[in-house]
Amino acid sequence: MDQRTFNLEGTNNPDEIREIVSRVVEKVDTNHIYLTIGGELQPYKYWFTIVTGDYANRFREEKEQFLKVFFGMYPDCVVSYFTPTQIGEQESAGTTFFVNNCNRENMIYTCFDDRRLAPFDEEVLPRVLNSSKAYYEKEIEKVRAFRKGAIPFMDEGNFELAGFMLHQTLEMGYRLAEHFFLGHTHKGHSIREHQNFIGDFSSAFGEIFPQDIEEDIRLLNKLDKSYIKSRYSKDFIIEEEQVDLIKGAVDMFILKLEEYIPAELEKCQGRIEGRSQSTLKESLPSKSDINLKQHSLLQRLRELEWKYCGTLDPSKEREENYSLKLINGGYQETMLLITNLIKVCMMSIEYPHGASKWLQEPDIVIADTMGHILDLMPYDEMEFLDEVRQLLSETPSND
Repeated sequence: MDQRTFNLEGTNNPDEIREIVSRVVEKVDTNHIYLTIGGELQPYKYWFTIVTGDYANRFREEKEQFLKVFFGMYPDCVVSYFTPTQIGEQESAGTTFFVNNCNRENMIYTCFDDRRLAPFDEEVLPRVLNSSKAYYEKEIEKVRAFRKGAIPFMDEGNFELAGFMLHQTLEMGYRLAEHFFLGHTHKGHSIREHQNFIGDFSSAFGEIFPQDIEEDIRLLNKLDKSYIKSRYSKDFIIEEEQVDLIKGAVDMFILKLEEYIPAELEKCQGRIEGRSQSTLKESLPSKSDINLKQHSLLQRLRELEWKYCGTLDPSKEREENYSLKLINGGYQETMLLITNLIKVCMMSIEYPHGASKWLQEPDIVIADTMGHILDLMPYDEMEFLDEVRQLLSETPSND
């Protein structure tokens, strides 16, 4: 075993990794094992990609169950496993996952004497890259089309079907992300399940709707219900404010797809051109790590733009102008505010006849109403967001 486990000199826990590999090989017919080391922005420390032998279905399910249970004992580790047949099918469909994650630089075990053997022949890399580019371009257009299809329903006030279209946008987008970043896709329709499925491997796509924020949990529940109930149930209701917030999350999600997947394609291009990765190594934060943090900060600013400027709709008639949708605590608060404003106006008109004609306690109502009006004027926030939007407009989206 020791002579077949290698390439661990740069890792911090080589003994633990050898023990994991030993247990896996003991229980599972294993061709290759590859190791990806997570950074500060990844939700894992070690990602094991295991290429097994081709099993009959009943044996494959047994081996998969063992791997799930075994790696469950290592909370900082995640695992993916494939047969050579599955890899061939996925690469034919068009994905760079195996090229970028299963190569000699991060191979730590092989059952073959020749370490150059891999689940694919490097001569096929140009074909893999071309098919992957074609697949991405085709699927991202579908994602954009579904997002675009939600807008007419929003304009018509049909927020239930708008929610359905946004659900479909996310479902297709998650399948696209899973195809490139995991090498296989989740088959269900639940956005929550898709987010959890990829979340163990990618923080970027696993936190579109953070599960520690109650508002995002409610939005995710509404989104998943919209898949069925918007078409077949008459009692399903989703509010305009909720659809606006979901649309903001969808737009942020599409930006991530357009940024991260082309980066995966570029990695494959680098292998073709001989710009291979270095050997496995865990190290202290470097300049590249700092740049990554800066990149993460810029991405976070873009996310804040979608979250806090989500109610700004660009004007079709005048460039750089927007219509603003008011978001508040609900219908009761809205009606109370409108009622008090109307009463103040009526009191002003009728003032010579006495304010008490319309208001029992005019001083209190006037003070309360004016307080609401002042609270609705976010001067500092507007100035801050205008500066952020200006900075983002001057910064290329692929920085």
